[in-house]
Amino acid sequence: MCGRTACALAPDDIVGKCTYQRRSSGQREKPVWRDPPGGQKYYPSHNIAPASHTPVLLSSKHYGDELEGVAERVIQPMKWGLTPAWHKGDPYKIEYETNNCRAEGMLTKRTFKVPLEKGRRCVILAEGFFEWKRNEKVKQPYYIYFPRSGGEGEVKEEKLDIKSEIKLESISVKTEVKSESADSQLLDQIKQEDGGVTQVKSEVKAEVKAEPEDDNLKSEVKSDVKAESNNNEDLTGDKLLTMAGVFDVWNPPDGGEPLYSYSVITVDASPAMAWIHHRMPAILQTDEDIDAWLDSDNVPLHKAVKMIHPIEGVTMHAVSPVVNNSRNKTPDCVKLYDPKKPKTTAASSFMMNWLGKSKRSDSDTDKVSPAKKPKSAT
Repeated sequence: MCGRTACALAPDDIVGKCTYQRRSSGQREKPVWRDPPGGQKYYPSHNIAPASHTPVLLSSKHYGDELEGVAERVIQPMKWGLTPAWHKGDPYKIEYETNNCRAEGMLTKRTFKVPLEKGRRCVILAEGFFEWKRNEKVKQPYYIYFPRSGGEGEVKEEKLDIKSEIKLESISVKTEVKSESADSQLLDQIKQEDGGVTQVKSEVKAEVKAEPEDDNLKSEVKSDVKAESNNNEDLTGDKLLTMAGVFDVWNPPDGGEPLYSYSVITVDASPAMAWIHHRMPAILQTDEDIDAWLDSDNVPLHKAVKMIHPIEGVTMHAVSPVVNNSRNKTPDCVKLYDPKKPKTTAASSFMMNWLGKSKRSDSDTDKVSPAKKPKSAT
């Protein structure tokens, strides 16, 4: 399921993060930004709800000769919530939800099957999306995104300790890794390059203690590696999240401007996500996957759907409940949040201020002027 996303970047910044290798020349280039027809607008926001217009990546072939030779990819904002081409009536009022398209039914349900067979495949762009973990009493929101390391990382939920010892040349290195996954690939996160040790693909915290076997070179080295910084800029990720989608074009009966709209394709959640929710967006991790999904001319649908599956390469952190209200669109929606800390409400803030004023007032009454000496009897 995907019910809320975040993308607070300006169009130029979005375009700059979506460079790709042009098939005809092999050179890297930027996609073309195209405003949606009909005067619709994309508004950057840290909290985007369905029915909004959000950036969508698609092949320029969908525009005929208009962009031939200019660019192979286009970014155009579209309405979140697919309006089928055959829909009658208000395009914003659909009898059933089309914000998401379950992968299991995308080739059987007419709403999605028809545009997919027409090659209307797209990639929804966002800095991240939100999901809610349901407990008995509360729903805790989480922000999910690609890590800054370039798209691969581990979900931040510490569940087990993995200890491994490796020996490189004359240095014995003991590494303690805290991670939520028992995937053996964690051991591949340490590799040897030119006699040195390079930490790669790490969304982990590692403490390394190196003890040279040579008594004359004995020293102790300690380093904390934190792939996820406490800096809020780092927490927002560097690479845009790229979610597979299907779009359609609805033309009004009066001959007005067409409406472009989309659905996010969803799949069963991977182990990395399942502890929060049982569904997740179908995320395309590599540019090769994105290219194949968009290239409906050369990659038939039955091959393209093989790229629709759960992935592990995302990370996340808890965020404030302010994101629950879609009218809240500030950066607080994506900032790191500790659910265990006492929550400050408007009422509690008012009470604390009132108590503070009361204490100051009591203190002032204690500081009275010295009493005047009584007049001596004459």
